[in-house]
Amino acid sequence: MKAPADSLFAKYLEGKCSASETRTLLQQFGLAENETLLKEAILAELERDFVTVSEPADLDARLSAIGSSLNAHITHNKETGKPFLLKFWPRVAIAAAAVATIVLSVHFFFPGYTDVTGTSEKIVYKNDVNPGTDAATLTLANGDTIQLNGSKKGVIIGGDIKYHDGDVVEAGLAESQELTAQTPRGGTYQFTLSDGTRVWMNADSKISFPSRFTGDKREVRLEGEAYFEVAKQAQLFIVTTGSQKVEVLGTHFNIKGYTGDSDIRTTLLEGSVRVSRADERISAVIRPGEQAINRGNILVEKVDVSEAVAWKNGSTLFKERTLESIMRELSRWYDVQVVYEPGAPKQETYSGAVSRTRNLSAILERMQTTGSVRFRIEGKTVVVMK
Repeated sequence: MKAPADSLFAKYLEGKCSASETRTLLQQFGLAENETLLKEAILAELERDFVTVSEPADLDARLSAIGSSLNAHITHNKETGKPFLLKFWPRVAIAAAAVATIVLSVHFFFPGYTDVTGTSEKIVYKNDVNPGTDAATLTLANGDTIQLNGSKKGVIIGGDIKYHDGDVVEAGLAESQELTAQTPRGGTYQFTLSDGTRVWMNADSKISFPSRFTGDKREVRLEGEAYFEVAKQAQLFIVTTGSQKVEVLGTHFNIKGYTGDSDIRTTLLEGSVRVSRADERISAVIRPGEQAINRGNILVEKVDVSEAVAWKNGSTLFKERTLESIMRELSRWYDVQVVYEPGAPKQETYSGAVSRTRNLSAILERMQTTGSVRFRIEGKTVVVMK
């Protein structure tokens, strides 16, 4: 059944909400439990426009109108003209900002955009592939491995290991022991470490950490990709990923360092972090909105952080990314193998956005409408064709 905020949002986009209905909508979106609903409603509107506009300019104008309207309500109440403040308003502001960012920097795939034939060829597939789910294991120091419940929101590490709802996973941990959390291909999960640091793990990733931090440093090891919200404490928080080390006191950042990738990317959302090679011979301090790219040397660039953390917010978002790079990401989330036929455009770049709750064919069909690539899905294998 549709939630009231969902139907009000549709009415709002049509310009039919009264001032009181608009206030009700914003208050509902301001509630913590409606954060996901807001993101889904905005993304659904973006996806709806894939098929209702026929020119890129039309799409940009439509999205710009949505972003501008939401942004206008961040600071003013239409009825009184006075500042409009809500306890949880940052959730709405962040979602609106994400829309504005997408409008300014991303061209979306949709039927008719660059398909010179004027037709949209369907994907040929045998058994479409469902998206990933919440799934992970937690391995204790004695080698016992616990399969975590995918219906739970995450795990909290302490004297006991508990799910967020209080159910106990493992009682009575030793004073301190090494734990290893791992997500499979097609799985994500959340962990709250003993110091209060929150970690969102992307698919096919592993993180090792102590059940209790002791001494003057808090150290964890990461393979793959994770988003960190580090609890601010006097002890330095260190994340080691391959040949890289990140040092912080308390801040929000994303690290992507899969085995086989040509680089390790650290993207900062707030605060500051020091990124260095493991030997510490080369290092750099990055600020919010910057990304450190480690290829032996460390290059710092200004970036759109929404692309780096889209996975954590339930979206697949890429800007001017090569097909090969995109397919690596999709293969991890949908747990598929990718095969390229001779002449397939591996290095051609694409931009787009779509919910990670969609089946694989939904994303491939959007890329296929460009007319430059075609796909077949054969069980758990994606064949990329010229």
